[in-house]
Amino acid sequence: MSVQHAQDIKPDGEIHGTLVSAKLAFARDALEPHVSAETMHYHYDKHYLGYVSKTNALIKGTDLAGAALEDIVRQAAWKRRRALLVNAAQSWNHAFFWASLSPDGHAGPDAILASALERAFGSLENFRHKFIDKGLSHVGSGWLWLACDRNRGLLLVTTDKAIPVWLGTDRVPLLVCDLWEHAYYLDWKNDRAAWLGAFIDNCTNWDHAGGQLAALVNGEATWAYPG
Repeated sequence: MSVQHAQDIKPDGEIHGTLVSAKLAFARDALEPHVSAETMHYHYDKHYLGYVSKTNALIKGTDLAGAALEDIVRQAAWKRRRALLVNAAQSWNHAFFWASLSPDGHAGPDAILASALERAFGSLENFRHKFIDKGLSHVGSGWLWLACDRNRGLLLVTTDKAIPVWLGTDRVPLLVCDLWEHAYYLDWKNDRAAWLGAFIDNCTNWDHAGGQLAALVNGEATWAYPG
C-alpha cells in the first residue's frame, strides 16, 4: 500500500500533524458491486481521513508527534486518553482494512495459508461459515479479525468499537473486516451476513493475509502503519 504525505489541511489552510494517510491500492469503484464507489467515498474520504485528521490534531505539539501510530495507540490506552485512543486506533484499523481488501479476492488463499486454515477450522468452507457466524454474533460496531495467536494458532476474533486485535495481546492480524454499519449499509442495508459473505468471497486480499502469516513464521516484520 502506498502512502500520501498529504498531512491534514484544515479549511483555513493550516497544515498540522505528522500522521500520514494510507492510499487505496485500487480505484474506489474496483470492488463493485460488492462495495460501491459511494461507500468507498464516504468510508475512506469522510470516516478514515476524519480519524487521521483528529489524531493529528490531538498529537500536535505533544511528545507523540512523529511517533509510530502503534505506539500512539498503546500510549493512549495506557494513559486512558479516550479521544486519542479512538481516533488513533480507528486510523490503524482502517488502514489495515484497506490492506485487507482486493478486487481479486475470489482467487482465494495460497497453498500455505489454505493449509493453515484447514488445520484450524477443518476446511475452507467451514472457515467461511465460521467467519460469517462470528461476524453476525458480534453485537454493535467493531471489527472481525483473522489473527494468529502465538500460542493458539489461527483464530477468529471480534473486537469492540475501535480496539485493534493486537492491543494488549500477542495476536497478529492477517485480515480484518469492518463491522461498523458505515462500511456496508449503503450497499447491503442491515444485511450484515450478506456483507460478510461478499467480503470473504470476493473482496479479501489473500496475498496480504498470506504475507502476514509468512512473515510471522519466518520471524520477519509484519504489517505496520505506513510512516
